[in-house]
Amino acid sequence: MKKKQSLFLKYERTRKILKTIVMNSTLPHQLREKAQTELNQLPRDTSIVRHKNLCILTGRSKSLFSGYKLSRLMLQKLSRDGMLTGFRKSS
Repeated sequence: MKKKQSLFLKYERTRKILKTIVMNSTLPHQLREKAQTELNQLPRDTSIVRHKNLCILTGRSKSLFSGYKLSRLMLQKLSRDGMLTGFRKSS
């Protein structure tokens, strides 16, 4: 999974530039078509759709709090232990 993540970060800027060229309808058709072929030749794993967010402690992919990059279970455990600031027991 780390390999996909590093590959995504490596090509992120190039992919965004090519996508904006392809989506811009004011540019000439040939330029947009060339950008589309270049975009198709990039590795598939560089797409944002294939990028999966994971918990940084456990690697769990479900029920992730994106602001903390932690799964629901680890967020609960760390806040209960007082390791995260700003969290309080509700009852």
